[in-house]
Amino acid sequence: MNQPTRGAQPPATAAVLPIIERLIATVDAENRDLEQGRRVKYEVYSLNKNQGLLEFNRLLPALAVAAAGPLRDALAELHAKLEINRRALALQLKACEAVAEIITRAIQDGQSDGTYTALAWSRSRE
Repeated sequence: MNQPTRGAQPPATAAVLPIIERLIATVDAENRDLEQGRRVKYEVYSLNKNQGLLEFNRLLPALAVAAAGPLRDALAELHAKLEINRRALALQLKACEAVAEIITRAIQDGQSDGTYTALAWSRSRE
């Protein structure tokens, strides 16, 4: 993210920009891990994102005026990166659900002796 000059900004804006920058860095790191297939530290990333959002929400009342300039740009960048993060996490979750379904089916098939399957019933009628 481009580092805006913080001196000419209202104090609340100057206080919130570093928080947004930390959130962006956290989301970028998580997205990189997801893209590169590395082991993702979900708990650490979640904790860091929650902390940043808590800090941001606490400063929100002080940002009563509409976000302008560097703050608007930072929020737009954060929004875009969070959308990429949401999509990557949704894909990861879908893959985990597919693997869990395969494992569940394998366990069920391994525990069954075939007595109650449609295939066993159709063979007994022949």
